[in-house]
Amino acid sequence: MNLARKTLIAAALLGLGAAGAAVAQTPIRDVLSPAGISISGTVTDVFGNKFVLEDGSGKVLVESGPEWHRRLDIQAGEKLSVTGRPEGGSFEAFTITRADGSKVEIRPAGGPPPWAGARGPGGPAGPRDERGPRHVAPHEEKPRAELLDVLRQAGYRDLDDVERKRHHYEVEARNRFGEKVEVHIDFAGNIYKEKRD
Repeated sequence: MNLARKTLIAAALLGLGAAGAAVAQTPIRDVLSPAGISISGTVTDVFGNKFVLEDGSGKVLVESGPEWHRRLDIQAGEKLSVTGRPEGGSFEAFTITRADGSKVEIRPAGGPPPWAGARGPGGPAGPRDERGPRHVAPHEEKPRAELLDVLRQAGYRDLDDVERKRHHYEVEARNRFGEKVEVHIDFAGNIYKEKRD
């Protein structure tokens, strides 16, 4: 192979590599922005204050704070813009903007959320994750079978390895996107955590 042909092939490969990198590139300033990043789409499913937002490229579960702090009235079919940040496999909302331009402030971009340390229906939040389990009295606990039904209604399937902890159940499952996850549901029936298994 002559030098001119080698140079031409190398230049073509370099051009393809650069084009591929440009397509997948996200500006670092957008990821690190303290004000968060914005996503827009249509709501496909609603689970209390959590909802699935879909655009032409994919879906994401949006977290918008606990229902006991403030219940939102998001409806399937709504077109929304959400400013926030990726958190695990979901998206944590700071602000939700509806199609009519009205805004719902969920939490500040920096610092603790307004519900941190607040009293939920089950008593004081105590030292725990801000989306941790709600503590309920033993006589208020929902039966295990009912809690598993809550998970199924939320789109989880292949429920397995159900383990009771002090204030919640940990369940191996597949989420609505087919990902293998460990999901946490407290004894009041609140799904508050999902992590990839």
